[in-house]
Amino acid sequence: MNFLAVIIAFIVSVSLSGHGEPVTRWAMTWQQFVAKRNWGSKAFVTVYAFLPALLLLVLVWWIDNVFFSLVMSLALLLLAFKSGDQPESLADYKRKLESGDEQGAWQLAVDELGLEGQMYEPGDEGIDEGVQAGIAYLYLERFFVTVFWFMAFGAPGVMLVWLMSTIIQNDQADAFCHRVKQALYWIPVRLMAITLALMGNFAQCFQVWLEQAKDFDRNDRALLITCLKSALGDVNEDELLEETLALIKRSQLAWLVGMGLLLIFGF
Repeated sequence: MNFLAVIIAFIVSVSLSGHGEPVTRWAMTWQQFVAKRNWGSKAFVTVYAFLPALLLLVLVWWIDNVFFSLVMSLALLLLAFKSGDQPESLADYKRKLESGDEQGAWQLAVDELGLEGQMYEPGDEGIDEGVQAGIAYLYLERFFVTVFWFMAFGAPGVMLVWLMSTIIQNDQADAFCHRVKQALYWIPVRLMAITLALMGNFAQCFQVWLEQAKDFDRNDRALLITCLKSALGDVNEDELLEETLALIKRSQLAWLVGMGLLLIFGF
């Protein structure tokens, strides 16, 4: 059932466009309500993110209905995967650059491709590397982290990591929030990195992975980008983004195939 939910949610997410869902706004309202209580960072994270996930876990256990579990899983997976087609967005980004619309390309990269807008200006020489990092981290957050915690704890796991992601989007998130997020991402980012190695230049990337994977304090974005570049090897600069996306897509497919094999062999 988990495999079916992931496949359906994945297909639907890449088929839709736009980000007009209201649930994120409801979550931000809930976040503001809890924050106004001034309970401290630990209590805030517990009440805002862990408590709803725990309540959902109890609800799923209490109802104990396959259809209800499937619907909840699909809804939360779609929420976490978000809508949008990154290959199409990347093609649009390239077309804007070729036509000289650097401002439009920069805005598209910020909105759809994960570019950290505060670190790059339109027309910057290194902006493609910023887009590369943005795409990789976007897939980590939306797919790999989500699928890992869904396989571990079902719909409540997805709710937990999604609510934590909405906290991090807030510029006021403190060090404790980032430590919780780092703990939640610690295993998925390393699994994604080793999958990139398997789907790319394994000999080169695996050595880098071994050197960095054991460091708990290693920044997840830095670890991911380092392993990604090692897995890609020598790539023509003009094809950097296309090769990056192709490698991530192969890794994504490897996870889906792995889930299918787990289903076949009864795990």
